[in-house]
Amino acid sequence: MARKPRLGQRNNWRFSDAGIKFDGRPRPSRRSNQKPISPTLKRGVIYCTRCGSRVVSNLDNCPFCGRSLIPFYARFWFWLLVVVVVAIFVIWIINTNLPHEETTPTGPTQPQLPQVIGGEEDSSLKNLPLGTSIDNSGLVVTVGAISPGPFTANGSQIYIVEVEFINNRNAGVTLYSTQWMLETSDGIRLDTFVGIDAEGTTLSSNFSDYELPSNGRFSGRLFFAVAPRYATDEDIEAGIEPEQRVPNAVVYQPSALAYSEDLLVTWRAEIP
Repeated sequence: MARKPRLGQRNNWRFSDAGIKFDGRPRPSRRSNQKPISPTLKRGVIYCTRCGSRVVSNLDNCPFCGRSLIPFYARFWFWLLVVVVVAIFVIWIINTNLPHEETTPTGPTQPQLPQVIGGEEDSSLKNLPLGTSIDNSGLVVTVGAISPGPFTANGSQIYIVEVEFINNRNAGVTLYSTQWMLETSDGIRLDTFVGIDAEGTTLSSNFSDYELPSNGRFSGRLFFAVAPRYATDEDIEAGIEPEQRVPNAVVYQPSALAYSEDLLVTWRAEIP
């Protein structure tokens, strides 16, 4: 007959017995044919994926083994991932459907080569006779005449160049007097003249940053001052007069931004 412990006597539990008493896989306290916990709750029954116990579906953790019973699609990290994926997809759709502006090069672009009107294809743009027209991408340019004008106070000869422009482009175009030069017989190129002649009259080209509208026509005037070529010191002592230089060609640069000798157009300076 087993001996009953005396009143007030405590059971002696040793730490070494803990492994025997508590080790091992937790076992459900119910049989498989028992009703689920909390039978009064109208919830479905699920099975724990770790221990296989039958539990009601409203629990967050298994009461037998502690495993989480919340499905992955009901967890915070899953919906956070869904939001991130949807945001990336929406940004990609917006970026794909938005019109992208075409970027323009930062430097000047090489213009198209002008064409001689009435000439053969790829005709030379050099040494054209006065009155010849060129087509500069829809802008028709014609040097009509060159004639001598008054002298300046320092004895330079003024030459007047008459130019006609016809704008066949769909938009307006800006005309610059700085695109024009006068080449003398000794190969020197002169810029346009702005100043006062010997009689005190102010001379200036009548177009500088001039806006020519589409289908517009404009007649321009350019002034160039050609200084005489002075003789050497010996010639001056001998009383030889300085030689007057004369124009050789009117030079036009088709693009105000891009300079190229191949693109320059020249008309012969035929002085009447």
